[in-house]
Amino acid sequence: MAQTKTETEKKTKKEKKTKKSNAFAETMDDMAIATDLLLSAKAGVRNYAVAITETATPEVREVLKKQLDKAIDAHEKIAQYMIDNEMYHAYDIKEQISHDLKKADKALELTEQ
Repeated sequence: MAQTKTETEKKTKKEKKTKKSNAFAETMDDMAIATDLLLSAKAGVRNYAVAITETATPEVREVLKKQLDKAIDAHEKIAQYMIDNEMYHAYDIKEQISHDLKKADKALELTEQ
């Protein structure tokens, strides 16, 4: 049975919307993973700093300081990755707020499908 022009147009629009949704979902997956990793790295930095202040042994303190430096380096690399991939706008709060609002709107659109 042949499709009418309107049915074909509706199908094409639906396919385009699905492709956009899939691309957004992939980006959101990457962004969600990167954000989770960034928050975990930040928590690691905080935990090492607290541990250093509570350690009485100089040798343990030195080990923790080295681990803290590594955690800070990891945090910086993750943050830079997110900045480079426009997932995080650390130096432009207005842009970050706009970016967050767009992500929220897209997420809401996905739930309406």
